[in-house]
Amino acid sequence: MEESKENNKVTIKEVAEKAGVSVTTVSFILNGIVDKCSEQTRRKVLHTINILDYRPSRVAQCFARGKSDSIILLADKHKTVLQQAESFRLVRMLGKALEKNKLNLIIRTYLEAIYVDSADAIICAGTEEETFRKIAAENFVPLLAVDSRIHDELFFQVFQDFEKVMKAGEERFGKNFSVVLVDMYSESCKREIKEVCGDVTFLSEHGIGNIPKGNIVTVNESLMSLPELADRDKLLVPAITEKRIDAILDCYYKAVKRETVQTHVVRI
Repeated sequence: MEESKENNKVTIKEVAEKAGVSVTTVSFILNGIVDKCSEQTRRKVLHTINILDYRPSRVAQCFARGKSDSIILLADKHKTVLQQAESFRLVRMLGKALEKNKLNLIIRTYLEAIYVDSADAIICAGTEEETFRKIAAENFVPLLAVDSRIHDELFFQVFQDFEKVMKAGEERFGKNFSVVLVDMYSESCKREIKEVCGDVTFLSEHGIGNIPKGNIVTVNESLMSLPELADRDKLLVPAITEKRIDAILDCYYKAVKRETVQTHVVRI
């Protein structure tokens, strides 16, 4: 099979060796001959092709579908007004940043098909690890996790540094405060937050009336103007900032370029 002149650093032989299959098997899969191998082998080869960024000239258009300059944001259909407000803030800031970089933002929910065919990367926000892995198994473009903890450092992951949140709270209130968050996180991410912050109130599990008395530290702007909390002393350590959006973009560019980095886990 003829190699692409634009991408001659990786050969079909290297793909085969990395995937642990024969060159013939790789060739069959690239040419759509699927009855010659198992579905597990097909997925393994396609993932290897994606990771190595191998694009043979004959199937480059079919396999890579060209560069779409689009990113899909997969997010849950949120149940509460507070969740919707925080989600909208992320969409607005991310969309604005992508537009500056001449990239398009496509928004989808998990109730739609897991397979996507119109983006260069997928950002999963607050995704449970099991769902994330299902998405990874169905798509052969880079996946990024936001507010999720994926126990596989192959994937870029961006979430808030709650040690800094706690430090800011202690500088303001000493030990006399409660951490209150809008529930936008995966279960594994919430466990890590609790390990750092102790007893945390996630709003979706509890109503506004169940927020502990006294000083409040939060990362959610939507909580700052709630009438029910008007008489509280509150500290905002914002979750959605330009710095965090820049980190997501940086991870996107590194992922699509297949750059080698020391860590894929970014705390902002």
